[in-house]
Amino acid sequence: MTSSLWTTRRSVTNCLLAGAFALALAGALVGCASGGGYGTAAATRGAARKVDNGASELRFVTTKNSNVAKTQKFTRLDGAIAPGGAVSLVVDLSSVETQVPVRNERMQSLLFEFARFPNAEFKASVDMKQLGGLALGDSLDLDVPGKLTLHSVSKDITAALRVVRLENDRLLISTRAPVLISASEHDLTGGIEQLRVLMGLPNIIGTVPVTFSVVYQPQT
Repeated sequence: MTSSLWTTRRSVTNCLLAGAFALALAGALVGCASGGGYGTAAATRGAARKVDNGASELRFVTTKNSNVAKTQKFTRLDGAIAPGGAVSLVVDLSSVETQVPVRNERMQSLLFEFARFPNAEFKASVDMKQLGGLALGDSLDLDVPGKLTLHSVSKDITAALRVVRLENDRLLISTRAPVLISASEHDLTGGIEQLRVLMGLPNIIGTVPVTFSVVYQPQT
């Protein structure tokens, strides 16, 4: 009788252990299949990231003759997100692309004066705890105050951004609305006037809307 009772208890215990192990294994598999896994939030908070230039873009719209608008872009972007939340986006001004080679050269030399001022840079800070709570595919809208340095002039701006968590712990940060850059605030009016005269235009609008979509990937 005692032997039979002991055998029954041992059988029940083994079944419970087996069930617990199966549940734990199933939970781990579900976590991996969802792209999250255990420790994802901690990884998102603590990982340093850099810009994936090939997956990123920054565009701006120029307007001439009061109502003729053209979309231009920059092809070389850099920057990082530090584990503490400091964000930077660096634009190589020599990479301006207007689809017209001579126009590229004029904007590089006359407007941006890239030999003296090779980059534009936006710096800000985000709460990594908030970003760490994002599941795969989730998004978070933020109004982020930061500082834009362009043509050696730094100005405070606020960018309306959307952050999306992608696979492999990457973050996509994009503008929800264009950031308006004023040429007069960054000492660019002289360059704009040179371009206007050279091209024989009645006017070039000095306020430029800028949009971007930038992927930050974990540094390896």
